[in-house]
Order: sequence, then structure tokens, then C-alpha cells
Amino acid sequence: MVETLFQSLETSGLLPGFLASRPASDSEYPHSIPWTAISALALASATLWLYLRLYHPVVNPFPWSMSPTPEGRAADRKCKVVLAGSFNPPHRGHLAMLEHLSRRYGDVIAVVGMNSSKSYDVTPQQRADLLRAMVDDEGNGTKGKVRVEIVEGYIWKFAMAKGVSIMFRGIRTWEKDGVEERHLQLLNTWGPMMYGPLRWPLPTQFLEGKPEYNHISSTLIRDICKGKGGKLSGKNRSELLALVPDVAADRIATAYS
Repeated sequence: MVETLFQSLETSGLLPGFLASRPASDSEYPHSIPWTAISALALASATLWLYLRLYHPVVNPFPWSMSPTPEGRAADRKCKVVLAGSFNPPHRGHLAMLEHLSRRYGDVIAVVGMNSSKSYDVTPQQRADLLRAMVDDEGNGTKGKVRVEIVEGYIWKFAMAKGVSIMFRGIRTWEKDGVEERHLQLLNTWGPMMYGPLRWPLPTQFLEGKPEYNHISSTLIRDICKGKGGKLSGKNRSELLALVPDVAADRIATAYS
């Protein structure tokens, strides 16, 4: 287990290569410090780093930025990232985040999480179809740059299997949503080492929402659509179009009525 963790640390750039493989004996180690001390120091450093990651999360405030250097922007274009959420329903706030991620990174996956033990008024498949309609619309910058997946179980396992570099979560602000997000951040950070296969965890970053969309919620959309049978007109339709793109508005009105 320790050997695998060291190899993960080396791959993540957090452990020098000469520490990644244990020598047959302390006498084979090229320095005077015993291997047991090196092991303890490396594990303590890794634990401290994970602790700092958990209690000092990376929060990207709006307006979202691009990498400041050409080298950084070129590196970002080689990265695959995930934006995970319930997307219940997908709306303009989600779309704005996906547009930003698709401009910065080369491969973006929007993950609709699901739990097979739960029943949903609007199924994950319906929500994924709504989100696909939005990202594939000609009118925005995500067409051909974002794909939508439904994932059951641990999203960090899916992300690792897909070669993802960073997992993103959309929030209003850390002050408003940080308490709820802490559990998922804890799972993403310690899950790979607790549940296996033993891997160094992927970084989780948070995107604070575009302020004009931070008020959008499932309850707000349901209140607009409730009892209308999917047929909105006048003021109700205008209110809904302020929250969701036109390409999906009628389907959302029906699903959330």
C-alpha cells in the first residue's frame, strides 16, 4: 500500500523519483537517513498536503480567468476536465460555466450524477438530454466542445478512468455553499485512498457562479412551470427564458410542470 502511494506521489510530482521505490535495505539507500525515517516524512508531508487541500479549497471567483501565460494556456488545452452536478434542471448558470471551461480546456465533460436507489421526478436521462440540447445549440460556444455523461457511483472513479486532470463543481459562493460541498470534497480527496484502487486524488476546484444567475434554483423554475402543463406564455415564458436557454425552455416547462 505504501509503495503504491509513493508511486502516486511521484506521478503527481509531489515525491522525488529516488524516494518512490523502497531499496532492499537501508544500506542501499545513498544517503545516511534511514528509509523508515524517509517513509514517515513522506507520508506526513502527503497527509499535510491533503489536509491543506481540504481546508483551503481552490475557489475560482467570477469573472473567471484564463491562464496568464502562453505556456499555461497551451497546457490547459491539453487537459480534460469534469463539471459535475445534478443539473436539476440545467440552466443559464451551468451553461456559462461550461462555456468558460470549454474556452480554457481542451476536453470538457459535464457529468450528471445519479443514485440508483433514489427516485427522481425528472430523471437523470431527461436532465442529460436537456443539457445536451443546450451545449449542442449553435448559439453558444460549447457546440462540439462539451459532452454530457450520466455517472452512477463515485464521480472521482469515473474521472480517473477517463484521464481527467481537474474536477470542477459549480457553486454560488463558498460562503453560501461551502458547508454542503465539504462532504463531496472530502470524498474526492480521501476516497481514492480509502476505497481503492489506491491513487493520488484528483484536484477539485470550485467555480463561483456568474452573479446574474446565482438566484436560479429548481424551486424557482418549478414555481414558474407548476400547473401549466408545459404551456407557458406571456410573463411566465419571459421569466423562464431569463433562467434557461430558449432551445430547452419548452421541454423544461413540460418536465418541471
